[in-house]
Amino acid sequence: FFRFELREQLRSPLLWLLSVLFGLMAFGAASSDAVQVGGAIGNVYRNAPTVIAQFMGIFTLLGMLIIGVFIGNALLRDFEIGMADLVFSSPISKRDFLLGRFSAAITASLVVYAVIAAFIFIAQFMPWIDPERLGAVSLHPYLWAFGVYVIPNVLFTGALLALLAVTTRSILWVYIGILGFMVLYFVSGAILSRLDNVWISTLLDPFGLRAFSRSVRYWSVDERNTGLPAIAGYILANRALWVGMAALIIGLAFRLFKTERTG
Repeated sequence: FFRFELREQLRSPLLWLLSVLFGLMAFGAASSDAVQVGGAIGNVYRNAPTVIAQFMGIFTLLGMLIIGVFIGNALLRDFEIGMADLVFSSPISKRDFLLGRFSAAITASLVVYAVIAAFIFIAQFMPWIDPERLGAVSLHPYLWAFGVYVIPNVLFTGALLALLAVTTRSILWVYIGILGFMVLYFVSGAILSRLDNVWISTLLDPFGLRAFSRSVRYWSVDERNTGLPAIAGYILANRALWVGMAALIIGLAFRLFKTERTG
């Protein structure tokens, strides 16, 4: 199931189209002030580790629509075209079906973020950027961002959308869920930013962006230009919480998934 679904996803022109579109958006934000993603870069280097990490974190929020396409297609395609009865008439388990299709959709989503990271990396070599606005070239910030933000966030959003897919059996409801979640996220962000309890406001952000901002809040320009926060404190607590939530939601989706086409 994993090999078949991943092959289908990677053959889809939509995957590469979305990858390039988001990659160009990231390229523009990393190479010019004319394009802003999550606000202006400020007086730090355009390729500073903190800037790269923030870009990748923000794109995991914007990329929920991408993940919705892959998750919905992987889990609902057989039911929508009427092939589910034939597929499940053979001796296969729902565990193999669900985990294989889900894992392939998550892998396809990570390919998109790898393309986005590649565009951000290329942007620092553009001739119109003032050399004084650039620091040392390093792959470490990209690996850090993938390990701390991209993979956990893709797992959480993928699990949430998989739960919607297997319970509603409708791609329309998956997209309605995405829109509802994004509205709730921005509304709750405005409310949580006013809380006096810093731990609550940082822990309740499923994408970890608030934990990152809090960790580097008092950093100097030199620190932002050269370093990344330790995986401890706010960041560690936030990431552990939402990776655990992703595991619980995946388990719930597995329990609620039915092989019948209707009912």
